[in-house]
Amino acid sequence: MLKDNNFAKSNKSLSKLPTKKKINDDKKALLTYLSSIYGITYFNKSFVFTINHINNGTLKNLQSPISYAELLDMFKFYKQFLTNKQIYNKKIGKTFSSQQNILNYDLAVILSKHSDYLQELETEKARGTESAKIEPTSKFVNKSVTPKTIDNNEIDIEKMLGEW
Repeated sequence: MLKDNNFAKSNKSLSKLPTKKKINDDKKALLTYLSSIYGITYFNKSFVFTINHINNGTLKNLQSPISYAELLDMFKFYKQFLTNKQIYNKKIGKTFSSQQNILNYDLAVILSKHSDYLQELETEKARGTESAKIEPTSKFVNKSVTPKTIDNNEIDIEKMLGEW
């Protein structure tokens, strides 16, 4: 019996695909995170269909599928950016009627930033600061910034006032 090399190669690539349990766990983690951030207890059908289409790669104008784990990582990575965007929108008078609408808006922003996110992952990978394998939900989470402390001795107020 002849062995089909193409079939063997495709089976190897299929074994790398995430299992249904992993996909469901990632989806549950994404929805749990979004629920805690946006205070939403029930997601409407259109939102769930949208993230399913994003995961499958069938959403219109989407170049490639984005996994639930990657979406979760993107929401965590862009959390501060989205918060600043909401503050800016309120400042200019752009308001949303519900948290679900804010979430839909933020999802659109996240999708528009996907290429930037991938570039950031590539630069992290190239720097070698993280492991060579790209692992969602681990790269940008819990990066703490330590505030710089300034000693009072370093600042000479009289010198500053003397310049006036």
